[in-house]
Amino acid sequence: MLSLRLELTRFLLALYVAAWLSACEPGPPEPAYYSAETATKPYQDVLAELEVAITERNFRITGHNKIGGAIREREGIDFPDYDTIQFCNLSQARVMLEMSPASVAWMPCNVAVRSEAGKVIVTTHLLPTDSADPRLNEFARKMNEELKAIVLFAVEN
Repeated sequence: MLSLRLELTRFLLALYVAAWLSACEPGPPEPAYYSAETATKPYQDVLAELEVAITERNFRITGHNKIGGAIREREGIDFPDYDTIQFCNLSQARVMLEMSPASVAWMPCNVAVRSEAGKVIVTTHLLPTDSADPRLNEFARKMNEELKAIVLFAVEN
């Protein structure tokens, strides 16, 4: 009985220490996103403008997932539009990967589109600009401006 009590005490102490440590350590930073919206442009027009903005900036579209449409088709229900478009510029990708092979986790670039409350909302995640490598941070800042420009072009009238 004493052995069981000792094991339970050790277990509870370990849980307490783990909880305390996790409360003391900062968690990972929240992902940085950039969003813009329109209430005047139809969903399909926003998608078309995204494709134009992406290709005009020398990116190649590598994927287009029509998530909302796939759910509607599979389940036979009325479901809102949700799309993601993936794209990449291999020359830029090479530069980034030569600086930081771990940056592959941010590839390809991605834009999400959704309908919500009468608006079309376009969102992209931005590259982190707080690495230890100033060259990589500068590259990320420039790429983030490209991503923001793509999003804005799609929602402008």
